[in-house]
Amino acid sequence: MATVTEGLDGVRHELERLGRSVVQLFEPGLAPELVRERLDGAPDELVEWFGWADGTRAEEDQTVDEASFIPGYVLISLAEALEFRDEVEVESDGDEEWLPLLVSPAGDFYAVAWTSHEGVVQVWSYVEGADGQADYPDLARMLRTFVESYRTGAFEVDDEGYLDMHPELADRVYEAINKKAS
Repeated sequence: MATVTEGLDGVRHELERLGRSVVQLFEPGLAPELVRERLDGAPDELVEWFGWADGTRAEEDQTVDEASFIPGYVLISLAEALEFRDEVEVESDGDEEWLPLLVSPAGDFYAVAWTSHEGVVQVWSYVEGADGQADYPDLARMLRTFVESYRTGAFEVDDEGYLDMHPELADRVYEAINKKAS
């Protein structure tokens, strides 16, 4: 099974292949001890995620498109994730913790949820007003879905130079990779 780092490297490779400037904006990763200190009981996958990059550097006059990890979503830092989590209410069964990893300007996000005794439970997306939300069994599968979305053209650079998504194709990629795990 692929690691989170391998998945993140795969997305970076696809972004480089498409000539996206965001690859120069990834902040250096955090030391594992720092992630564990800030997220008491954090699963190893989150330590790996924030060890790879601690978000995306914001620059003056930067557009969301220029900073996008996937179409419309920016990779955020651990500090930003903790702040975002504190500001957003999410229903939980009590012992479940969650943390956003990718956020859109509209407040939509991808988050990982876990319990301290089980590790990562799942990864899910929240899109305001959407009927169903995308769930992933783990971070590695979410990242594999993103890489395949880039490879198949579900995520691509459009004629105007913007990172774009083809929803129907993205849905097919998602189904092919994630319904096998169900």
